[in-house]
Amino acid sequence: MPKYLVIRYTFFLILLFFSFWLMWHTLSYDTTTHNILISAKYWSDFGSHLPQIRSFSLGSNWPPQSPLFPGEPTRYHFLFYFVAGIFERLGMPIDWALNLNSAIGFFLLTIMIWLFTYRLFTSRLTAYLSVIFFLFNSSLSWLDYLKSNNFNLISSISNLASLTQFPSFGPWNGSAITAFWNLNIYTNQRHLGLSFAIALLLIYLLQFNHRRYLYLFGFIAGSLVLLNQAALAIVALFAASYFIFQPKLRTPLLLSAVGAVPWLFFSRLISNDTSQLAWYLGFLTKPPVIWSNFLRFWFLNIGLHLVFIPLGFLMAPKQARKLIFPLLVLFIAPNLIKFSTDIINNHKFFNFFLIIGSMFTAYVLVKIKPLLLLLPLLVLGGIVDFFPVKNDFYFHLPDITVNPDAQYFQKNTLPDSIVLNSTWFYHPASLAGRKIFNGYSYFTWSFGYDQATREYQALAIYRAPDSITACRLLHRNNISFVELNNRPENFIFPNWNLWKNNFSPQYHNPTTGVSIYNVSHICPAT
Repeated sequence: MPKYLVIRYTFFLILLFFSFWLMWHTLSYDTTTHNILISAKYWSDFGSHLPQIRSFSLGSNWPPQSPLFPGEPTRYHFLFYFVAGIFERLGMPIDWALNLNSAIGFFLLTIMIWLFTYRLFTSRLTAYLSVIFFLFNSSLSWLDYLKSNNFNLISSISNLASLTQFPSFGPWNGSAITAFWNLNIYTNQRHLGLSFAIALLLIYLLQFNHRRYLYLFGFIAGSLVLLNQAALAIVALFAASYFIFQPKLRTPLLLSAVGAVPWLFFSRLISNDTSQLAWYLGFLTKPPVIWSNFLRFWFLNIGLHLVFIPLGFLMAPKQARKLIFPLLVLFIAPNLIKFSTDIINNHKFFNFFLIIGSMFTAYVLVKIKPLLLLLPLLVLGGIVDFFPVKNDFYFHLPDITVNPDAQYFQKNTLPDSIVLNSTWFYHPASLAGRKIFNGYSYFTWSFGYDQATREYQALAIYRAPDSITACRLLHRNNISFVELNNRPENFIFPNWNLWKNNFSPQYHNPTTGVSIYNVSHICPAT
């Protein structure tokens, strides 16, 4: 076997092992204690993903609704977590059910980056560099790291191996460098790797005019409406560009569009449109959004790519220049428009822009060999950001087998029951696959639900002045069970006199402080 093939397949094998390590490192299962082990940096996102998965594996959730906001069609592209739920329903442990899809998706994305770059520039070194740029971001987070060590180089180097927190995690820690460039994005948003791999595959078919397979383009792209709508928008942008500038592709693209119709029709039947377009200048640039602040923001966040990507556009061969127009739109549009309730969700467009844009940077470095000396500055941010992922600690979440509160919900409630909840994260009803009435407000708000009204409805029940009012509201909202913790979320302020003296819980756990009321018992039908 030629040496270059040995190097290539060894590199691919390393990527495969790394992909599986990355996903299992952030989520695993202790079969001895029956605890789900969740890395601290995945804790918040898994608080949304776990209810999704369990609603399909242990609950009854079809047509799909949000298990954190039941009562209307889902507003979230649920397909990835639906598949994980089906895997668990078939007997696969939950860590395997989620991690297997996640690792394969991430691995396929790295392979597609390599193949796309190699075909685009016919350079193996350029392809390897593109994957490295994907794995190790180019942000200037290393500056924040040096600052945290008082710019002491010796201390910075010696402390790096034990680093546990991202030095740059804007906007949450006040840094101008955002949290959206490191590997944490792909460990937390598990569907992102697979959806980007599919998007890159479809663009590959367009870029290199694989007309035989282009007739499947619409059908494959249509699946993204349920997998990742941002990826679907990206594919649609590139398809529109090729349709305009490549007349030979118009017929196969038009014919293949028929394949997307069933997906779009099915999506309209079972889900609500979450798009909420609005002008929003500068993404997360700190105001005032003027040119100097805007350029500073992006230089801090993508480093030398800000220079090398445009230079790569100028130097690229004709074949590669077909990508320039959609890439420019992909960068400009999310800097002008908010595509969902929360502006931070625009990061997905920039992540994909950098995947392809970094290919042009790699091309520049290979063509102008002395620029390879700048390679460390293009990966140093990613190297620094790798260690907080590697060194993360775990939260232990007792699963149903060792969680009596969750056991109650699993054994004593119907799979489609709705539970009024007094706490948010990792509710025992969610562990058992049941829907909770009022999930964590950021999740429900960012998905486009009317979180304020739902919260008002929940408070009206907990604070009801009498049992008649409480029962009327419970029946009106189709709530089957009420959970009330001795330490509820601090904004609830329940009417304790009502719930302790007028209603009798069917279940009470003095250890956790959880009481569960069966609505059919406390509010008999009249």
